[in-house]
Amino acid sequence: MKKVLKPLTLAAAVSAALVSGHVAAYEAGDWIVRAGATQVAPDEDSSEVLLNGGGIGTEAEVDNNTQLGLTVEYMYTANWGIEVLAATPFSHTVSGKGGVLNGLDVADIEHLPPTVSAVYHFDTQGNLDPYVGVGINYTAFFSEDLASDTAGAVTTGDVDLDDSWGLALQVGVDYQINEKWLVNASVRWIDIDTEAEIKFDNGAVAEVDVDIDPMVYSVMVGYKF
Repeated sequence: MKKVLKPLTLAAAVSAALVSGHVAAYEAGDWIVRAGATQVAPDEDSSEVLLNGGGIGTEAEVDNNTQLGLTVEYMYTANWGIEVLAATPFSHTVSGKGGVLNGLDVADIEHLPPTVSAVYHFDTQGNLDPYVGVGINYTAFFSEDLASDTAGAVTTGDVDLDDSWGLALQVGVDYQINEKWLVNASVRWIDIDTEAEIKFDNGAVAEVDVDIDPMVYSVMVGYKF
């Protein structure tokens, strides 16, 4: 959690510095749709991989991936909105870190992290509209397969990752180009925890718990109606 606080605290400080006056960028009943590049950058913390119940000195790490992100927000008041985050499926490779699997690509996975957040927009005098949000994330894993490195070294097998529920925090800013169009930048921290299991066809079973806990960065274009 300490790793999360620095970027969130900095972004919150920038947002707070922009607050002045009482001119609201949005009104109750407004819809805001944003779309653009979204990167999931895992800050994982892994248990030791267990093979048939015994440790092998290896942990798991997960690489970054960027996809098309989409948010839809409805303003209940001039300041409070409800936002839904969606995206095209994120693809990641899970690799070994340390021990006998160090540097070896173990599994390829895909996931979708839909998130619903309550968002507070600060009143400002200018075109900048900073905001903060808190919500609930559900991450669904699918298309889990052995990576080519592992499939070429051992027998085939099935990969399974548990889906995850967790907290999501965000800070961001809209810049109003005109009455309809805007550009947006945001950063989120999402609590994603999963247990991964690989059942090899030769009977061996590998298990590992991974707190993925990614930072999620977005740059988007938005439209208000």
